[in-house]
Amino acid sequence: MRIRILMTISMVLCWVTMDAQTRQWGVLDGLPTGEVRQIIALPNHQMLVNCEGIFCISNGAGFSVVPCDRRKAYLLEHYADSAGYGHQWQGDSLLWLRDFYRIYLFDMRTRSLRYDIEGRLNSLGEFHLSPTTVTDWQGGTWTGTMGNGIAYTPPQRHMAEILEGDPLIGFARGAAEFNVRLGDGRLLQRRGLNRIGYFLPDANRFDPLNERLPQLNGYRNIVGACVLAEPWVVLYSQNGACLLDTEADTLAAFPAAEVIGEYTDKYNCMLRGRDGTLWVGTQNGLFQVKSALGPQERFFEQRESEERVKSEKWEVIRIEGLANNCIRSLVLDADGRLWAGTACGISRITPTVVNYGEDDGIPPVSMMERAACLTDDSRLVFVHHSSAATVFHPEWLSDDSMPFTPVLTALFVNSQPELSTPCPLYPLRSLHFDDNYLTFQFSSLDYAHPSHTRYRYRLRGLEEDWHTDSETIGLAEADYKALPPGEYIFEAQAASADGEWSEALTVQVFIRPPFWLTWWAKTLYALLLCALIAFFLTLYLRKKKAALMRENDNRVNQLFEMREEARHQFAVGTNVDPKKIGVNPEEEVLVAKLLKAIEAHITDENYGVEQLASDVALSRTNLYGKLRNMLGISPADFIRNVRLKRAAELLTTTKLSITEISERVGFNSPRIFSSNFKKMFGVLPSDYRTPK
Repeated sequence: MRIRILMTISMVLCWVTMDAQTRQWGVLDGLPTGEVRQIIALPNHQMLVNCEGIFCISNGAGFSVVPCDRRKAYLLEHYADSAGYGHQWQGDSLLWLRDFYRIYLFDMRTRSLRYDIEGRLNSLGEFHLSPTTVTDWQGGTWTGTMGNGIAYTPPQRHMAEILEGDPLIGFARGAAEFNVRLGDGRLLQRRGLNRIGYFLPDANRFDPLNERLPQLNGYRNIVGACVLAEPWVVLYSQNGACLLDTEADTLAAFPAAEVIGEYTDKYNCMLRGRDGTLWVGTQNGLFQVKSALGPQERFFEQRESEERVKSEKWEVIRIEGLANNCIRSLVLDADGRLWAGTACGISRITPTVVNYGEDDGIPPVSMMERAACLTDDSRLVFVHHSSAATVFHPEWLSDDSMPFTPVLTALFVNSQPELSTPCPLYPLRSLHFDDNYLTFQFSSLDYAHPSHTRYRYRLRGLEEDWHTDSETIGLAEADYKALPPGEYIFEAQAASADGEWSEALTVQVFIRPPFWLTWWAKTLYALLLCALIAFFLTLYLRKKKAALMRENDNRVNQLFEMREEARHQFAVGTNVDPKKIGVNPEEEVLVAKLLKAIEAHITDENYGVEQLASDVALSRTNLYGKLRNMLGISPADFIRNVRLKRAAELLTTTKLSITEISERVGFNSPRIFSSNFKKMFGVLPSDYRTPK
């Protein structure tokens, strides 16, 4: 065991004695080889690196090779031994590059090499020698080597310190002791793994609780206690937690245990924030426990029963994005912000989650449980084994600067990389409708401390809400699958730990629709639809017209038949019935009026058409037209026929003489009566009365 501790101390001290300001980038980081001959800082803060004629470009987390067809580069006539590697800017977008054998042309707009070189050589000036040591936009130094890649030295800033054998280590480890002072002066202490009781300083006496509360014996190892508000104290152990009422000496269930139990039942540390929020560090996650209605004091102002505690509404949130989910220690800094020592580094939780590691001088080792403290001079101390600790002022690790606007470092279409990456000012070329699986890679190019950068992104035209990514280190990525045809704008922003969001990177994307969804195809569909509608409408109208014509013909035929029947009834019958003569109610009323007027003047031989028309309130012409339409006769014929039909009736129903009958029906001359009667009935009146 002693040998293992000494080995651990030796490893940490070796890490401390290294130049923590220097990092080495090699083939594992994307460099094609370790022979770096040329490094050039580009205007967008990327770094272009030439590794013995193979070019690559930084992407924030490593390097990506820039495709190059060396056969299309300009071949020098002579070996340029004296000139060496050089470069020359032409404007702000074209960069000329030279090695011992060839000249290349790099286009900043697409971040790719182009080969229209010969026509441009006349305007080319002298090359500047390219140094192998370059300072980036943050002040970091890039030094190319002939076998070990690039040595990067970040800009000078305060780093965390590693203390070994310092009294602060013992002070911080003392925070792990189970010794909680209560409001009445008593001390809540642990004697053994799970033996809990009160120590009374005045009486120098320990009052155990396990006999009164045998439930305490069910906990394997009660590692700590946290005062909520008098009289409640949270006891937490390696297999659960509970609430202790230090006045009534009763236990209640810990309200957050049900949610936390989904992840673990091993509690490592607890701490109350200044706002009353309870922070719970476990073997598998950090949890924020607070009341849904306000600080815990409102729930513990007075002594409550176990039933009341169980019924209270508690909000339990698991914190995501920490350096590691095994939480070993918790401490508040002078500003009340929460810091957590994890099994691999240190994280700051408020107001945003920021992870600190090697870039900040913090070794990637496990911190000791409940061994962290705040010193009088506002330093934070995290012990990571018995004789070594990490110490720092929180402001040393703060970085509130505005990060650079993210750069699109790569674009993949259907999982295949685009040969050139469009810059924000130049929209992406339109894509085929099948090229609808897009992956955007982007970075703020924070070389000094990439783990402190947060990203968010969205694809306008598909979504309006932002996706936030705080776990990415150096290089962020956004995937979009099965995008429908349309116009999109990809937006990405970056922010430092506490900084505001930067200006947005914007990339325009247009996915062309298939030919059957283009505007001219839709226009054709619309025209075809209109033609079909017109065709079916014309067909419908034709059928409707034919049906109406058939219906009209049927009506005409029916009316004709009814008219013929009415005329037949009037011609053969002696009893004139308006219902049998008129084919509609209007005609029936007219016939009734005509019959009534004629009957009223049937004995008057001078009663004629003029008087009849006046009696029925019609003009002579209208009366003529109506009777001609109904019976096909004139008004004079109608009057005469009604007189004769009345005579026929009298001949069969009375014994009046023919002379008397002729007078009664308006004929003063029996001879004229007999002549008209025979024309109508085919026989003389005498033969009509007594048929032979």
